[in-house]
Parts: sequence; C-alpha cells; structure tokens
Amino acid sequence: MGGGFTAWALADAGHDVLLIERGIKEKSPDSASEASDAPEARLAASQWPALSAFEINGTVKRCYAPFGSGIGGSTNWYAAALERFSDIDIDELPNVPHPTGGWPISYQELVPYYEQAERMLHVSGTNDPLSEHQANHLPEPPPLGLCDKYFVSLFEKNGFHPYRLHVGIRYLPGCDECLGKLCQKNCRADIRSVLAEAQKKPTIIARAEVVRLESNQDRVTCAIVAQGDRQIRVQAKVFVLAAGAIHTPKLLLQSKNDYWPNGLANHSDLVGRNLMFHVSQNFVLWPSKKLPSSGPRKSLSFRDLYYVDGKRFGCVQSMGFGYGYGEYLMHLYQRFDRSAPSYLKPLRPFLRIPAQLTIKRFGRGTVFVNLIEDLPYWENRVVLDEGEADGVRVKYTIKDELRDRFTHVRKLLTDRLKELHLVFLEEEIGLNFGHPCGTCVMSDDPSTGVVNRDCRAHGISNLFIADASFMPTSGAINPSLTIAANALRVSTEIDRKLAALREVAKPVGV
Repeated sequence: MGGGFTAWALADAGHDVLLIERGIKEKSPDSASEASDAPEARLAASQWPALSAFEINGTVKRCYAPFGSGIGGSTNWYAAALERFSDIDIDELPNVPHPTGGWPISYQELVPYYEQAERMLHVSGTNDPLSEHQANHLPEPPPLGLCDKYFVSLFEKNGFHPYRLHVGIRYLPGCDECLGKLCQKNCRADIRSVLAEAQKKPTIIARAEVVRLESNQDRVTCAIVAQGDRQIRVQAKVFVLAAGAIHTPKLLLQSKNDYWPNGLANHSDLVGRNLMFHVSQNFVLWPSKKLPSSGPRKSLSFRDLYYVDGKRFGCVQSMGFGYGYGEYLMHLYQRFDRSAPSYLKPLRPFLRIPAQLTIKRFGRGTVFVNLIEDLPYWENRVVLDEGEADGVRVKYTIKDELRDRFTHVRKLLTDRLKELHLVFLEEEIGLNFGHPCGTCVMSDDPSTGVVNRDCRAHGISNLFIADASFMPTSGAINPSLTIAANALRVSTEIDRKLAALREVAKPVGV
C-alpha cells in the first residue's frame, strides 16, 4: 500500500520513479489460489514465497504469513476494509491520554490525504455516529440484506452504534467481494487498480529483490538488487523503502557498514523494535431466527468499545464470511480435542448432534472480528536470522495487559449481546500477522525514532520509509488506509525535496 501510493504520487508529480518488486508485474488470471510450498508457484500467485518464523513467548512457529507479493503487495489479498484511524489513535487529547504521548503529526494533517486515498480506492460506507470527523464524500454502499438489517437493529437495541464498514469495493455486476483472495474482476480496489488508472506510471523492475543499501555517512549511494543470477546497482536521488514492517527493518539491518555498524539508520538501536500486531478475536453471531444472508458481506462495524474506562478494546467488524454446519462442527472438534479427558474421546463423533441442532434452529451464523490494539514494547522486534528461510525472525512476548484487555472485551461483548447465540472461535490470543507495524517508528527525536515526521531516516538525507513501519502506535482499526494516506503525505515532502534539488542544479545566468 505504501510503496504503490508513493510510486503513483511521485510519478504523477512528474518525477522518474523506479519501482523494484520481488514478485510478478502482472496479475495472472491462471494463478492458483490453493496453498503451495513451491516459491515460484507462490510468487506466481502473488503470495509471499518463504516461510516466516514467529517466536511467540519463546515458542517458534513457522508459517506462510499473510503477506502479498507482486505489484500490489498485500493489497492483492486484503479484504479491502479501509477505515480511518480515530483521532485518539494519533493525538494526545485532554480527556484521552495517548499510549506514547501522541504522534509527531496530528490527525488533522492526515485528513486531506485520507480523503484523497478514499477517492482513489473507491471507498464506500457511512459515517461512524460516534465520530466528530465525518467523511461525507463517501458513496452509499449497496443495501444490506435481511440478516445484517437484523444485526443493525439488535446492536442498536443493545446500545451500540453500528455503521456501514468502509470498504474499497466497487460492487460491479457479478462482484463476489473477493475477500482474502485475488480479484480477477477489478471490483476490489487495490494498488494494481490505482496504478492502472494513473496517467503517469512508474517504471517497474519485477522479480527483483533489494538485498542491501550502500551508503556513506549521511546518504544512500545505491541499492544492490538481485534479479535472477545477476546483480544490479541502482542509483537515485531519493530512495523510499516500503517492504513492510517485517522486511523494511530486515533490509536496514542487512545494510550495516562502518558508518552504520548496527544497521542503516540505526544509531538509536530502534530498527526492528516496537513491533506491533493487532489481536483478531473472531466470534460468530446467530440471529434469533433464520434469515437469508443476501446483500454485501463485508458490511458492518461499530466502535463503541474503542476506548472504555481508560482502556483500548478496539472495533468490531463483520468479516464477510458465513458459518455453517461444517465450520461449527470443526470448531466443536477443536474445543473437544483441547479440553476433553481421554476417557471421553469416544464421545467425539456425537458432537455432530449439537452442530446439526444449532444450524437447524438458527441457520448460518455470521463471523465478526474484534480488532484489539497492540501497544509498542522495545523487546518485541524483528531480528536477522540466516538460519530461517526468510532470513529474519520475529520475537514477540504477549504482555499481561494485552491478555487482560482480551479477556475484558470478551466479557463486555458477552454481556451486551447475551440475547444472541454467540460463540468465540479462539480460546487464546490470536495475533494478526497481516497487520505488522512500528518497527521504524516516527519521532522528531533521533534517540526515540528511526524516521522524523516526514518519514525521512534520521541522519540520512535521501532515505524515506513509506510503509507501516513508521507507526508509533497500531490503533485498533485496519491500517491500510492510514498507510496510504501517510504515503501520500510523505510523497509531498519528497516532491518538495526533489524540486529544491532541481533549483540548486539550475545554471546561474550572468
């Protein structure tokens, strides 16, 4: 999201832009969506090609993380929820203390870029009734189906303030919303569609990976790019990193030299640190009677629990997925396998009965997610590890305060929605590996940040970072739109810098 919007903005401003991409250039209509372990097949399907290592509370888990590849990056696979952060995510307000004292920039500084990104991504939705900041330019989404209308009335009855989730989906004829998969009909807005609609386009080198940045004391001099069996040295006036909050710090740490012995832009020892995810707490709601689940699926949200009694509990959104007999039976099997003593194991097949009765009575359920804000901690970080397939390892400790919030918000939801059949799908905290941020944090103080308010690296005059790495805090909402808005904001600063360099380079008349 960050790299695509930066490339678009600078090309649109008339600059020569080279976009270096590890994956493929064009989306293949024949790309397989099923899982594959072959790196080439994964790249062809716009998936991240290597296993990622996550060391959570000392236990290492290796998996294919939900990172995209190819032009568009993770927007190739995202579910297009494009919500603005709240002002309390960014500003220190008199009645709401901020976890870090506030960002170096204000919410109001992002507003014009939020609006620009919303228009470019064809975002539709309705305003949050609890927000003072309205986006009245958003078009109305398609009407809700009967089941979602029921949930709206029920949420309102229980004191919540639901609104239509902001999504970048155009709902063209035949649109199936393409949630978590490649969109072949161009209904869902992503970076490919943004660049496709651009009047001036960047030059793209695909199937190429930046392996190191060479620098002197205060400037990046070139990027070393591996493409196949050859290496390319790329020189530029300005370099912008947008490899994501896991791989941008990886590249900086790989680029250490005599001037930067701890890694490029890392005199503060903060590159890779303060890693944050969101906690995704999924639950299923069933209406009190069978109702057809027609209409758009990625449809509802409310933020009544965003900040309650001094704690940040996050938002609730519909996931866009139904929940039928098979899904519920698998959930019952998993709970039984975790908790039942061995002498009860023969009873496992009989779990089909409560699963059948639930679906027969209530019909298909609707999956919702509670996104809980993660807070920055110095020891949660990305480190280099040559023994891992991806050359990097995530080291993360789940804090007690996060567990407390996780438990507390479950009780809040259960108490407020007690007249509904509600089932939480996870017993333990589930980190959302698709929402990493904070590993090159923004601060005007070089001792407390990697980049300044313009997202230029401290101590390096021509290096900027335009992905989620910059975020001092994670908020409690999908980060994509904030990444896009910030990339547009940063691009205006880069444009000014390049314009100033042009003026200096002009010959002086006599």
